[in-house]
Amino acid sequence: MSGQSEFRFETIVVATDLSESASSALRYAQAVAQAHRARIVITHVIDPVGYAFASGVPDSLGRNQAAIDEIHRMEEETRSKGIPVHSQVQTGVICDRILQSVMDVHGDLLILGTRAKTDAGRAALGTVARQLLARTPCPVLTVPRDVERHIPHGGGWPRVLIATDFSVASLEALAYAHRFTHEHLTVVHAEGGKENREHETCLERLRFLAPFNEQHTVPIEHIVDYSDAADLIIREAERRNADLVVLGAPMVELQEKDFASSTVLKVISQVHCPVMCVPSTLELPVHLDERRVSIGC
Repeated sequence: MSGQSEFRFETIVVATDLSESASSALRYAQAVAQAHRARIVITHVIDPVGYAFASGVPDSLGRNQAAIDEIHRMEEETRSKGIPVHSQVQTGVICDRILQSVMDVHGDLLILGTRAKTDAGRAALGTVARQLLARTPCPVLTVPRDVERHIPHGGGWPRVLIATDFSVASLEALAYAHRFTHEHLTVVHAEGGKENREHETCLERLRFLAPFNEQHTVPIEHIVDYSDAADLIIREAERRNADLVVLGAPMVELQEKDFASSTVLKVISQVHCPVMCVPSTLELPVHLDERRVSIGC
């Protein structure tokens, strides 16, 4: 672990639909909580018309009492690891109740599980998850079902890839990534079919926005490429065996039809590591303010 100034998430909200992917998300959340000495709030919302993360609440957990019993089991499992934990089972509009939970407990991080929809690995990001990416006031961390090999690095991310399009959200994301990367930070930007002169300009901007770490402990690699943004991120995350991908969160609610065009949805659905989406409205913790960056374009 590097000598960087300490960065901590203090309250982690885990939204669960009691599925297999949600169990993976909880295990990953436990690793992050232990690394950051954080508390966990487990929240489950029962929608009268069915849970919207994917295909609804499993039949075996369809009754409220079964859901409550399962949440209590998850709470006890988390507590047994020495992690402060609180759980809640609510009824109502799922996205609204999760958002309210995040605000009520002053959550620093919201963790969601995702699961593959096809053999190609397309994530079944349901309506609620897509809404949360755009509406949650804190970073949202999506966790794939096959996350086991990444759990040892949860919260202590050695290899981080951050993608920026120079938007406000991506610059907020860059400030986060610069703080919690422990071994190697890769900063990528896809510029499309621009001329070489613009390529060099973008590379200079990346180097200005993400200079070599002040403590000279974390090497930073800057990549400007002509590829499609999602393809570039997925390829470089795989090539560098990234433990975490960091993106700016979408500004508007995403729909299923956006899978073909949304960089965020394509990355979440295809990378093999967790993805953190940072909103542009985020108020950075005081100890991050000095790393805040802005651009005049």
